[in-house]
Amino acid sequence: MQHAGKDDSPACLAMGSCSNPDDASHIASGKGNILFFEGKLINKADLCRQLAIASGDINDAKVVMRLIETEGTACFKRLKGFWSLIYLDAGNKTIYGARDHFGCRTLYFCNSGNQFALASESRTLYTLFDDVRSINRYTVTDFLLWGNIGKADQYFFNDIHSLEPSHFVKYEIATGKLAVERYYTLPYSHSREPYNPLSEKQYLDQLSRLLTDSVSKNLQLFDGALAVGVSGGMDSSTLICAAKKADPQRTLVAYTTTDSYDGGEACWAEKVVRHTGVEWIKVLCTPEDILEKLYDVNRIHNIPLYNASSFAQYRMMEEIKKQGQAVFIDGQGGDEMFGGYPDYFPLLLQSLRKNGEWRNWRHELSQVGNSGMTAKDMFVRRLKLWAKTHYYNPQKLAQKKRKFQYEALMPHERDLYFKQPSPIPAVKKEVLNDALFESYTLFLGNILRWGEHSAASHGIECVMPLSDNPDLTEYVFSIPSKYKIHNGWNKYLLRKSMIGTVPDEICLRKQKMGFYIPEQNWLNEMGDAMLAAIQKTDDPENCINKSYITENRHRLYTPANPLFQQFVFRCYSYLLWREGL
Repeated sequence: MQHAGKDDSPACLAMGSCSNPDDASHIASGKGNILFFEGKLINKADLCRQLAIASGDINDAKVVMRLIETEGTACFKRLKGFWSLIYLDAGNKTIYGARDHFGCRTLYFCNSGNQFALASESRTLYTLFDDVRSINRYTVTDFLLWGNIGKADQYFFNDIHSLEPSHFVKYEIATGKLAVERYYTLPYSHSREPYNPLSEKQYLDQLSRLLTDSVSKNLQLFDGALAVGVSGGMDSSTLICAAKKADPQRTLVAYTTTDSYDGGEACWAEKVVRHTGVEWIKVLCTPEDILEKLYDVNRIHNIPLYNASSFAQYRMMEEIKKQGQAVFIDGQGGDEMFGGYPDYFPLLLQSLRKNGEWRNWRHELSQVGNSGMTAKDMFVRRLKLWAKTHYYNPQKLAQKKRKFQYEALMPHERDLYFKQPSPIPAVKKEVLNDALFESYTLFLGNILRWGEHSAASHGIECVMPLSDNPDLTEYVFSIPSKYKIHNGWNKYLLRKSMIGTVPDEICLRKQKMGFYIPEQNWLNEMGDAMLAAIQKTDDPENCINKSYITENRHRLYTPANPLFQQFVFRCYSYLLWREGL
């Protein structure tokens, strides 16, 4: 769809997603206005009651259009669920694009020269317009050197931008004026309130209710069998157990990625499967799969894969499609909401110390083993964080901690990279909730896109009950930090609230694996093929020092140097992606 714009140039609306763009359920129109809506509302019934319309007679797109017509952009914060939208206001000759609260769905825009366009997939934009293909060299270096999967959007084009969660973009066709605005900010508790067992009970009762409600609302959006990824960790176990409890008659199928080495986390997933009695499908992922399909998977994601974990997600979706399920329930968001990462623990100790709670400080330190760490591990993490903050600048840190990767980048690219400031905003962290807020609002959306894009590539709807319900999220963030990690247990609230629903073995599991993959084994087997491909694949921006990699391959590409092996994978992935543009 095109409309006359500034200097008679077009402004374009495009929706690229797993949904059929011609599907009328995703489109609403009237009075010359048109709305493209991608996703689902979990509070559609509530909105319809407020609009005095029957929810069974109207689709989500029409509900949203009614709200925009009556409330304008103020309605965006009321749209609970997973969604992105594009709206053309023909009367005012204005285009709007908006993205859900926490980034469950993506939306991209470009504004190059006199061209403005919006799409839910960036490939739509760089396919339509050749002049937005300019590569962002800072992003390339950042990706290759650090490979931080969630720390930044890692967008690879200068003129294509990801709209941040909780934001909308507004483009005036007549004037070419562009504005990006925030429509929602997650409130959270800065309280240093000491732990109180009476308060804990109140928090747990309400949390249990809201968790169950969020899972139920997502289940009610779809009919038929649902697929659930089950790793044996707290997040995925919570979702499948809560789903089974909320709707015992619903067919749930558990999927777990496995390998040919040690089976990964299948032994833990099996405990959950036995507890729920659901069907269980194990999905084998091999290094041969990665070498064969990585080119296509990079194209699906529109950016190169950071690591093999995202490929394992893709393989799971591939199997779900084969088995005939059309909806996948994903547990992403639990770590960022409840405090699941090891790096959160030192911050808790720091806040206890600054608050003068020495007795609690000693107690938590003595119980650190419940988090899967030792006191030594915790202090090492704290020391590294202090050194990174107070001693190393970014370039010195790279030379010290990423020496071989640093040398494997071309000098001119390194110089260009370190002259530019980091695009990641600094968040002052004094209490644990500060760090959780940063992770959930700045980083989570960059992680959610991997599972969502893998699902969308197979026509599967990906739902995320721990990330798509503002009511649940706001309540968890209203709880003071001291209840997020307690007695050495990370995810303390989630563990306690799920006792009796999730098997005790899982609730009391100390080992934190995340989405486990045998990356080291895979990289060992893939090394020769990746290194050969790097040498023969063009590097148009001349970012990678191929000579250094070739001359030092036998010395550096070894199991004793996993960071370099991971770097080589990123180089291989990037060059494959770059070749496919």
